Amino acid sequence: MTQTGKVSQQAAWKQGCIGLLGCMSVLGLMGCDERQPVSSESSAETVQTETETETSSDKTPERAESSAPVQLPEAVDIWQSPEQVVLGEVPLHLGSELWLNSMPVIGDDGANPARKLFASIRLLAADHQPLPKGIEITQVLIEQGDEQWLVQQHLEIRKDGNKSLEVALRGGPEWQPSSTVNVAVTVLFQGQEHTVIQKQVVIAQVF
Repeated sequence: MTQTGKVSQQAAWKQGCIGLLGCMSVLGLMGCDERQPVSSESSAETVQTETETETSSDKTPERAESSAPVQLPEAVDIWQSPEQVVLGEVPLHLGSELWLNSMPVIGDDGANPARKLFASIRLLAADHQPLPKGIEITQVLIEQGDEQWLVQQHLEIRKDGNKSLEVALRGGPEWQPSSTVNVAVTVLFQGQEHTVIQKQVVIAQVF
């Protein structure tokens, strides 16, 4: 082989190596480009998972807070009220009378006996002092055992000057004469409610 032939063979061999390296570089770049989308999807899934975890952790306190128990106020026993109240610096108490009318009376339907229990409930001031102005009686409750006689509407109220307020009731339960009842009166004075009671009032009998 001549010198010129050797040079041509070496030049061709170099060009082949350069071409091979170029192809490998191009393939390497393509491989890098193909791996990038996989990395993006993996990152998106990671971010979404973290967001769902944070959202779930945020909702947990709301469920715990909504399930907290609520304590209800205790019922008030009206018979724990005092037998004397002070309104406008004047002590007040009850003077109650109940009686059963034993005269034969026929009811409105002409057959059944009429209900014959009557009551006079008076609100009195101590030592005959004048009653404060502006007292309003809103409710009368009379109780015997498990039975109650409650009047809240159309109260028939009578005034004896400034000495007393009287509530007249009629048509009550036919409780037995000589039995006893408890009486509670609720009044409104200067925007506040007050209750005064009287216990062991004897039912009289009238013929």
